Amino acid sequence: MSYPPDDKGGEYAADTTAIINGKFRFRGTIGRPQLAELNLIIPRPADEPRQRSQGDEEGNNMKNVGLFYLDGNIKVTFDTMGIASYRGGGKEQEAWMFYSSEATARSKHAGAGDGIRFYEELVADMVKRFPDAYASVDLMDLFTQSSIQPGLVEPMYNTLSRRMQHSEKVLRWKPRLDQAKQAMAGTVTAPAFIINDIEGNPISLDSYKGSYVLVDFWASWCAPCRAENPNVMAAYEKFRDKGFTVLGVSLDEDKGRWLKAISEDKLPWKQVCDFKAFKSEVKDLYDITSIPANVLVDPNGKIVGKDLRGEHLHQRLAELIK
Repeated sequence: MSYPPDDKGGEYAADTTAIINGKFRFRGTIGRPQLAELNLIIPRPADEPRQRSQGDEEGNNMKNVGLFYLDGNIKVTFDTMGIASYRGGGKEQEAWMFYSSEATARSKHAGAGDGIRFYEELVADMVKRFPDAYASVDLMDLFTQSSIQPGLVEPMYNTLSRRMQHSEKVLRWKPRLDQAKQAMAGTVTAPAFIINDIEGNPISLDSYKGSYVLVDFWASWCAPCRAENPNVMAAYEKFRDKGFTVLGVSLDEDKGRWLKAISEDKLPWKQVCDFKAFKSEVKDLYDITSIPANVLVDPNGKIVGKDLRGEHLHQRLAELIK
């Protein structure tokens, strides 16, 4: 069994126990209820040929994985097929079981393109139903562990109970929510920079004043960046005649791969690169720690959006460009 010992984001704690006469037991204390993963491993008979696979160093047979909250006394039962069922537990386990059943039920009606929106709606409803549950806070990890979208996360935060708002995990990401809100307010000037384009001509961010410009940080080797390009293209096509454009800032090192990716993805907007990858000064100017990342700058050179992806990019542009 493995589980996070605290909310500091470190390594998971792990322990094992033996199955004796068909029963097993874990007992202990933990700072607050946490989601645990329980692996049922059945040793192979001694006379059975051992067929190792990646991650199966002992040649054992992992039957299944149980997910439940370490919350009071809970009985976990594995059937002959290794499928886990649960009885008991406290309100955190109740909240988790609700989420699991709701996710299963809703997924039957979800479309192939629903993607992240499916989880946005599901977790938002979960927070409304269980505002005082750590399970709700843990599920919000989907939207708080990387870039934070204030329009999505702030309503969830406001719905949480005061106890959850002051929990260790929430207090760790709340400053980033505040920073993200500030980035939408239009009070911070976008740092100026000049980088050469494909032809070697210097391109200045200041030259884009008078238009909305999405400064899009990406790289040819970044699969999530490439996957987001069609969405950026759709926004570009929708708003380019209304004073919106894109400036691609690559964190590539290899010019050939950079040019190839631009051609393959058919990106029509201006592209710049200094070929310093994550040592690029512009990365530090904008505090970019991972990509894809972007900053939306208004006609006055003020930042009015950050890390806008998927539908959030289109929504923010629609708010600003009438």
